[in-house]
Amino acid sequence: MMKGPGGSEPKKTNDAVNEAELVPSLQYLTSALAAEIQNGEIELHMEPRGLVVSLRQAAFFPSGGDTVDPKTYASLDKIGATLRNLPNGVRLEGHTDSVPIHTARFRSNWDLSAARSIAMLDLFVDRFQVPAQRLAVAGYADTAPVDSNDTDQGRAHNRRVDIVILAQQVLLKTPDGEPKRSAPGEHKAEHK
Repeated sequence: MMKGPGGSEPKKTNDAVNEAELVPSLQYLTSALAAEIQNGEIELHMEPRGLVVSLRQAAFFPSGGDTVDPKTYASLDKIGATLRNLPNGVRLEGHTDSVPIHTARFRSNWDLSAARSIAMLDLFVDRFQVPAQRLAVAGYADTAPVDSNDTDQGRAHNRRVDIVILAQQVLLKTPDGEPKRSAPGEHKAEHK
């Protein structure tokens, strides 16, 4: 092991500490959701801000809609069990592709992304008994893509809801790693 200045042991970085606290949850979810991961319905990855569980729109929502498909409840129950067993805050982040939407229900991608986050919040609180005070929602529309919006496959990858299990010691950050500011469409959970 390399020594720091004066021969002292190097300190663990905050990112390493933050990631280490969530490794057991990552390992559990990787095993419990193996079929969904294999099918491309869910992706898991660790970031400095926490553990991100990405739910692909095609598996969980109808195109242009915010109703969670009941066929996905078994997968969401596994995620809900993890959320119930952790003290961490959780942010539900809705994302869309760059193709504009304008329907009677959704004026824009902002509305759709926020509505999907709220649908997940309602489901986790009402069906899976995750404490509402630990949840927050955010709608990012097409402002935080993970792939190109120039192809069908890239747009499909960008349409998602990210469940971010926040590391205990991390300041809230946006998907691009910047310090969190009030974002359009973001609201702390207030549930009946």
